[in-house]
Amino acid sequence: MHVSRRNLLAITAGAVVSSGLRAETSGPAKLKVIVTGGHPGDPECGCAGTIARYTALGHDAALLYLNHGQGYCNGERDGNRCGEIRRAEAHKACQILKARPLFAGQYDGQSMVDTEHYAAFGKLLDAEDPDNPFAQWPHR
Repeated sequence: MHVSRRNLLAITAGAVVSSGLRAETSGPAKLKVIVTGGHPGDPECGCAGTIARYTALGHDAALLYLNHGQGYCNGERDGNRCGEIRRAEAHKACQILKARPLFAGQYDGQSMVDTEHYAAFGKLLDAEDPDNPFAQWPHR
C-alpha cells in the first residue's frame, strides 16, 4: 500500500477509533500515548489536538523531544540561552496539554544516529511502553 498523507490520516483515524478514544470515560482502560519530535514545539504543532483529546479523557501522554532546542533561536546561534527558553516552552506546553515532557538529550543540529544513541532512545521508549506512539511525518 502506498503511504500518502491521506492514507496515513485514514490509518491513524482507524487506530484512534479502535483504541477506544471516545467521549465516555467509563469505557476503555487508561492508555499511554507518546508523541515524539525533534525539537520542543514539534510534537505540539503536529499533534496538540490529539494530545489534548487523549489527556482530557484521562489517558497518560508524554512528549518525547530528541533535543532540548539548543542552537538557533530567533535567527541567531545562542545554544545555552535558546535551550533554556525552548525547554521552558516545552514544559509549559506539556502543562497546558496535561502531558509529561521527556528529552532524549541530543544536540540540535548535531544529532547522532549510531548504536549508542539509538539504544538510548529505545530505552526511553521501552520505559514508557506506549500503547499509541505518534511520530513526525517522515517526509521533507
